This record gives sequence, structure tokens and C-alpha cells, in this order.
Amino acid sequence: MSEEIFYPSDGLKCAADLYLPEGAAPDGGWPGLVLGHGFSLVKSMLVSQATYFQEAGFAVLAIDYRTFGNSEGEIRGQLFPLKMVDDYRNAISYMEARDDVNADRIGIWGTSFAGALATYVAAVDRRVKATVSQVPVTDGHIWMKLQRNRTDWVHLLDAIDADRAKRLAGEPGDRMPVVAPPGDICGIPGDEGIRDFFAGAKTLFPTWSDTLTLESVEKIIEFSPLNMVDRISPRPYMIVSTSGYDIIHPADTVADLYKRARDPKCIEWLPYDQTGLYLDPGMTEAHEVAARFFTEHLMKGLSNRAQRAA
Repeated sequence: MSEEIFYPSDGLKCAADLYLPEGAAPDGGWPGLVLGHGFSLVKSMLVSQATYFQEAGFAVLAIDYRTFGNSEGEIRGQLFPLKMVDDYRNAISYMEARDDVNADRIGIWGTSFAGALATYVAAVDRRVKATVSQVPVTDGHIWMKLQRNRTDWVHLLDAIDADRAKRLAGEPGDRMPVVAPPGDICGIPGDEGIRDFFAGAKTLFPTWSDTLTLESVEKIIEFSPLNMVDRISPRPYMIVSTSGYDIIHPADTVADLYKRARDPKCIEWLPYDQTGLYLDPGMTEAHEVAARFFTEHLMKGLSNRAQRAA
């Protein structure tokens, strides 16, 4: 149901899975969506989302950011948000260039940390005509600090400073686990539920790596979609998030992001916890909400043939 393609991004080849609806494309091409996954994760984890949107009538591109999955880039596992923003934007350029995609009807979707990326991309790229940010991270500094007590936060900052000194001296930078128990130097100091979620990813998705560069945290702390979200208007923006227990995407931070956004905007709170939108029934419910939004904003006015296909 998909084809792996490679598109250029700043001199590198980024891998992506292309999902096209069945049948001939409508006049002008299919509405298009670019999908990105969350913190350190890879495109093979987006099959359910991509397939759902494909069946709803969209041409879908699920991407691996540079240094992750099947994409090129060294050092592996460098989670540099602004470079990932460029990978999103270059994926949009790839979709624009396809004859079977309507360049005037392209939207983006991202979940968790990719919810932050999608928000930022929409704020700086007017080609994005509709955006869904699912359980978004809102601000890198706030996100990293909220997950740690004061002592652990200072230890993390000390480790970042020491790593910068090592790199300046010509030594390799340090690596860290993507997720580890609280108190460890890592990307996400997760509780048992979060650690189990990532442990399952390591088993099921062979292109995923469970470590990142420590320098990635430094770049994340500098990254703030919260300060950019107001620039998306007048293009439509939607947040889909959790109203249950969620230490990774706290509801108050998501509410702050929504408050900063300008109209047209909407938010849908679903009654699930921090992993509830990655498993059914929450996953399908979130897909339905997003698909309705994209259909409203990207399919309006298409030919009857395209409407029937969707």
C-alpha cells in the first residue's frame, strides 16, 4: 500500500513512505499530507495513520528525518529541531512537484515532538494549508524542565556544558538513552508506562535507535513553537490532545499553545492518557477527528470524482 521514496533535503537523501489513494488522481491531483512521528521515532510507526488518511482520499508522505531511520545523515540520532523543520518543508516541496498531488492543497500532521515541528513548519511556511498537531510538545525548554526535578535539571544542564567543551576540544560528543528512569541523563525521564512504550518500539521497528546525541537536548531547549504559533493564522490549525494522565504532553501546556494560536483554530480533547492516542480505540478516534478537519479544509471544492473517491 506504500512505496519508499527518497527526497533531497540540504544535500542529504531523506526516506519517506508514499501512500496514494486507489484509482486515477482527480483533476489537479490529490490533496496531500506530510506526516512526521515524535521524539526519535521513525516512519514505519506511522503506517496506521498514513493508511487511514490514504483511505480518506489523501496522498500521504510519512517521513524519516535526517539521521533517523532510513534517511541519510551523520552523526546518527541528532535530533536538531530546525533541521527537522527543513526536512518537513523539503517533503512539502517533493509533494508539490508531483503531478498527482495538488500543490495548493497540502497539509501537515505531526504527533508529540512532531506536533511541535508541524506547528513551527506551519508558522514559517505559507504553503501549508491546514495543520493538525497531535499531543504537541509546545516549547523545548519548558518540556525538558517540566519532566525533571530541580536537581536533575541542573545535572542535565551541567552535562550539556561538559559535552560542548568535549566537542570544542575535538572529542566525540556524548550519547544518551532516548528514555530512562528519572534521575538519569536522557531525553525523556519516563515513568514505567513510557519506558514500556519505547521498549516495544525497539522490538517492533528495527530502524529505530534507542539513543540520541546529548547535543540534541541543547538544540531542543532552544526550540519554541509556542512563540511561533500565532503566525499560522489565517490558515487553519487544529490540536488533538489528551485530557487524561499525561506527563509527556501536560494539558496545561497544550492549552497555553492553543491560547497563543489565532483563528481559525480548534482543539479536540480526547479522554485518554499519554499513550492512548497510539493504541485503539484512541488512535482511531484521533484519526477520525484529524481526517474530518483535513477533509473540510483541503477537499472543499474538489471535483465530484475526487469527492466520491474520498
